[in-house]
Amino acid sequence: MKFLFPLLLLMTLNLPAWAQEKDSLWEKFARYTMLADSMVKGSLDSRGLTLDTFFQPNVSTWSSIGKNIDDALKNQVCNSVHCGFYETDFSFITNSDMSSAEHFEILENKRSFELRRELIANAQSSIHVLVWAIYDDETGHEFERMLYEALDEKPHLDIRIVVDGNIANLKGKKVLKRMEKTTKGKIKIIRWKSKKYRANGNHRKLMIVDRKHVIVGGMNIGNNYSHLGDEAEWRDLDLYIRGEAAGQSANNRFVDVWNKQLDEFKKYRRNFDYMQPDTVEVKEGNVPVVFVDQHPGSAIKNAYHNIHTGVVKLLRDAQESVDIENAYFIMDPIIKKELEGLIKRGVKVRIYTNSKTSVDEGLVRMSIMHSARGAADMGAYIYLKGGKETLHSKYMIVDKKISMIGSFNLHPRSLRFDAENVAVIFDRKLSEQLTAHFEAGIAEAIHYENPNQYEVDWDIMGILTKSFYFDFL
Repeated sequence: MKFLFPLLLLMTLNLPAWAQEKDSLWEKFARYTMLADSMVKGSLDSRGLTLDTFFQPNVSTWSSIGKNIDDALKNQVCNSVHCGFYETDFSFITNSDMSSAEHFEILENKRSFELRRELIANAQSSIHVLVWAIYDDETGHEFERMLYEALDEKPHLDIRIVVDGNIANLKGKKVLKRMEKTTKGKIKIIRWKSKKYRANGNHRKLMIVDRKHVIVGGMNIGNNYSHLGDEAEWRDLDLYIRGEAAGQSANNRFVDVWNKQLDEFKKYRRNFDYMQPDTVEVKEGNVPVVFVDQHPGSAIKNAYHNIHTGVVKLLRDAQESVDIENAYFIMDPIIKKELEGLIKRGVKVRIYTNSKTSVDEGLVRMSIMHSARGAADMGAYIYLKGGKETLHSKYMIVDKKISMIGSFNLHPRSLRFDAENVAVIFDRKLSEQLTAHFEAGIAEAIHYENPNQYEVDWDIMGILTKSFYFDFL
């Protein structure tokens, strides 16, 4: 098949890059094997070339996804972010519930984990966590100890965790098994998978305590994010949201993920109970918040592109400025079209992403630089993270009035293969705070006036990946 030979060649050509990485030889081998396995399975499934997917391939074409988003936006009432009831229109277009919150706090790396410690220690009824990975390092071990201590003090606590099932075989495997064994199943853990589409994963990042306290953003539970241990200290950002309506709405997202996994896998039904969603009561006077979920498809759930639809709506409706800080900025055809139209309308666009030295995954280096130069050619202001420590944040600010933050990367994989979540907050004060954080970052970034100075190192590995595996970038 046309995608198999280039994959083998790609892996062979990528072997020299191993010498530049800190992982053990086994970890490198396991990671690249998993990557290759994911690409082959995803390519088979998405083309309907397996028994499970023959009559229903995983994904549509980019043009059909774009058409679906256009059709959804035909139903919008507001076409400017300054519309008086924009948050209501946004929640309708993205098929998401409206909620509200009374307090927000921007959480940089260390502060996010300080607050997590406080929330877990003070939890009264429940701790629910959606995350891509819990690492087997100092941060993962501390998280494990905190949950033990919380259970010792309050044995009735309902502690549930959903991690990505594919990654759980590579990162944090011992931690997860130990938590289950030590607590005799009181800590309930689901390793999220799609039975039908094997390359699909859970990339969501959400922590809800007592259905009132929410942490959403880009961070996994590991040293790169908490800045414990000797690992590289990545730049990342979470957001703390406090409020009953927001907590209930976020928890309903968790409930849906949990229940759908029970529906899909009988093994979980033997040990776990179904959860009941809350009725969300929005309080007047609080700040509107919309939690948006995106699903890549499973045996029981068709793919839907709510976050992508929300991003397109915000870009089309922006009037003054769009600031984007995102780890993996690789324009898909839909985002490329929207950014080009946005800039032609005179909206100022600033994008902060990784450089070829700071990005943590070699396979995307060429594509990130190619995308950055393409956006610069359009007229966007491009800022690249210097040094070797990765930028991992994922947020966007529109007209310094609306903020979107969560797990969603602006690259094809987040649309095609990963389940994602974001929170969209309609509050000028928070947007101004996020803008200050953004501007502090770009003040230290690499920026060129001439788009041609954003050099793309064309290499055979990058060309093969971009040509044959664009959807995995």
